This record gives sequence, structure tokens and C-alpha cells, in this order.
Amino acid sequence: MTDNEMNNMEEDIIVFEDEDGNEYCYEVIDYLFYNGEEYALLTEEDTEVNDDNTQECIICKVVAEEEDGEETESFELVEDEDLASKLVDIFNTKMQEEEEE
Repeated sequence: MTDNEMNNMEEDIIVFEDEDGNEYCYEVIDYLFYNGEEYALLTEEDTEVNDDNTQECIICKVVAEEEDGEETESFELVEDEDLASKLVDIFNTKMQEEEEE
């Protein structure tokens, strides 16, 4: 993870780069722990809310790594559809509970 990615992470902005060098900025909406693993709910930066008050999101697993004696985090897209569906339900429930408070 570069210094730029670390600075963006502090602002809850994650920059992904594809194999062609294209950059995509995602904003972290929320984090949660499930079965001992940390996950993040992200939405593409500057994405508008749909008419039905929803947004397209992705879910990533937060992976802690140690590099040159420093701990860093990386984000891996959750590709298991069953797990992703379960995590979406948990994130939705969590956000509904927070709205009610």
C-alpha cells in the first residue's frame, strides 16, 4: 500500500488500481467483524443514491499484513456470493438500527 493509499484510508477513501493502471476511488461506509474477520462496505466515490434510497456497494475483507515491520491493511473483494449476501444483510440491519437511534 502506498503512502497515498494510507492517507486516503485515514479519510475513509480507498483507491484500487486495475491491471491497466486505471484508478477507482471508493468511500468506506462502514466496518464490521463477522466470524473473526473484519469487513468493509464501500461505495464508489461520488455515486448518487438511487430513487429507492439505495446505492451500489461492494464488500471487501480487510486483511492486516506486516511489511518491513509496519502493519498495513489491504482490501480483498468478497467473491463468495453466500457470504456477501449474509454480510449485506448484517450491514443493512446495522444501518437500520443506527438510524432508529
